[in-house]
Amino acid sequence: MPETVGRVVGETSSNNFQFAVTEGADPAVFEYVRINLDEEGERREVLAQVQSVSRRDPGMEGETPIEAVEAMSDRGVSNTQTVARARVIGYASETGTTRPRHAPRPGDPVEKAPDQFLEDFVTVSDAGLEIGNVLTRTSVPAEMDIGGLNRHLAILAATGAGKSHTAGVMIEEMLRSNATVVAIDPHGDYVQMREEAEGEGFEPKDRVEVLKARSPGDDETQFTVKTAGIREDKLASLAGINDSSSNQRRLVKNAVEEIEEENGDAYTVEDIVDKMDEFEDREDINSEDQENAVKVGYKLERLANYDVFGASRHRLDRLVSPRQLTVIDLSGIPFDAQDIITRLVLDRLYQARISESLGESGETYEYPVFTVVEEAHRFCPGDDTTSAGDKLGEIAREGRKFGMFLSLITQRPSRIDQDVLSQCNSMIAQRIINGRDQEAVMKASESMAEDLAEELPGLNVGEAIVTGPAVDVPLTVKIRERHTRHGGDDIDIHGNLRDAGEAVDEERDLSDDLGERDELGV
Repeated sequence: MPETVGRVVGETSSNNFQFAVTEGADPAVFEYVRINLDEEGERREVLAQVQSVSRRDPGMEGETPIEAVEAMSDRGVSNTQTVARARVIGYASETGTTRPRHAPRPGDPVEKAPDQFLEDFVTVSDAGLEIGNVLTRTSVPAEMDIGGLNRHLAILAATGAGKSHTAGVMIEEMLRSNATVVAIDPHGDYVQMREEAEGEGFEPKDRVEVLKARSPGDDETQFTVKTAGIREDKLASLAGINDSSSNQRRLVKNAVEEIEEENGDAYTVEDIVDKMDEFEDREDINSEDQENAVKVGYKLERLANYDVFGASRHRLDRLVSPRQLTVIDLSGIPFDAQDIITRLVLDRLYQARISESLGESGETYEYPVFTVVEEAHRFCPGDDTTSAGDKLGEIAREGRKFGMFLSLITQRPSRIDQDVLSQCNSMIAQRIINGRDQEAVMKASESMAEDLAEELPGLNVGEAIVTGPAVDVPLTVKIRERHTRHGGDDIDIHGNLRDAGEAVDEERDLSDDLGERDELGV
C-alpha cells in the first residue's frame, strides 16, 4: 500500500499546493509525491515534487521565553506542525507527461510516490543514458534520452561542484549508445578517460583517441591543423603581431603567397620562418622590411615550437568514428591558438555533416556528431568576439538540422553568449552560488522553474537538477560514479606541501650527517 504522508491544506492551484504532513512522515525536499485529480472525466494519478518543508510549534514561537521552551522540551510537550509545499509535475498520457488543469482539493490525501510509479516518469524506454539515481530514491535510476540532445545540452556548475565529472558520465553513456563524440579539452580533463576507474569495467575505453597539441606522450598523437587553412591575419595575431604593425602583417602575407606559389598549400609555420630568413638577405627587400622580417621570424618561431601548425591535417576518420571519443587536448598552448584550433575543428566537422546531409561530394561523415566543449564561456563569450564563438553560434542555431549537437560546459553561465546558451534546451545544473549565474540559468531555460533555480546554491557536490527535452520531467539527481578515470581534479595542496616538508627534512638530515662526517675527518 502506498504510504500516506499528509493531506492537502490551504489554497491550491494547478501548479502547486501545500499539505499538512502526517506525524512521523517527514518528506525531504525534492521527494516525489502522488495525488489523485479528476481530469477530463477521469481519475488521474498526478506526480508532484516537494519544494520546501517547514515546521512550527505554537507554544514555541520566537517570543517564547527560553525557560518555557526548555520546560516543555524536558516534559516532552510538543505541538509541532509540519507543512510541505509541492510543485505539480503532471500525469502520464499518450502524449507524455501532461500538466493538469485542475487544482487539488483541500483534504485530499498525499502519498509518497511508489518507486515503480516514479520510475515510469524518469526512465527512458529505449536505452536511456543512465546518469545516476533520483536524489531521494537510490533504487530509482535517473535517465536521459539521447534523442532529446538534438537541441543541445548545457552542463552548468560552480568550480568544484562536479561539472567535468558529470560531463565524463554523459560521454560514457553516449559511447554506450554508439555515439560519435569529440571533446574540445583546454585543460586535459578528459585524457584519462582511456583508463578505467578502479574496480570498474568499461568496454569502450579502447575507443578513446587522444590528439594532443603539446608534448604528446608515447601513447598519444600530436594534433595538427593545416597551416594553409588559417588566414594570414589570424596567423599574424597568433604570433603576437598587432593590428597596428601593418608592415609586419604584410610580410606574413607576402611570405605565404610566395610559398604557395612555389610549393602549393602544403607548408608549415617553420616554412614561413625560413621565408623570413630569406627576406633578411634579399636585395629586393628594403632595409626596413629586412629588420621587420627578423622580428616576424622571431615571433613565428614560438608558434612553430608548438608543432600544431603542420603541412597537412588528420584524416577525418581519425577525428570521428562511431562509439569513439576523440579528445582534442589543447592544454599548454595560449588561448588564441586554442580558439583558432577549435574553430577549425568545429568547421570541418560541421561541413562534413552538411555535405553528408545534402548529398554533396567531398569530405563527409554519415553519423551524428556530439561535440563537448569545456570552458564554453571562453570560446563563446557574451562580451567579446572569438573565432570559435562564431562557429558555435552557427551550430547552436542550425546544427540540429544536420546532425551536429553541442554539449557546452561552463562554471560561468552569465559570461557565455546568452543566445547560444538559450539554444541549449536541455540543461544539467549543479551547485551555482553566483547570483548573476543563477539569473542566467533562469533566463536560458524555459523548463527551469523558479523554485528549482532557488535550490541551486544548496546542492551538494555531485547533485544536479536536470531539465529539458532530454528528460520527461524535471529531475533532481545524484550523479553516478565514473567508469573511467577523472582527470579534472585540483592539485592536492595538502599532499604537495607534506611532500615539500619531507624533502626539507631529508635535506636537513643529510646535511647534518655530512657535517658529522666532516668533524670525524671522513
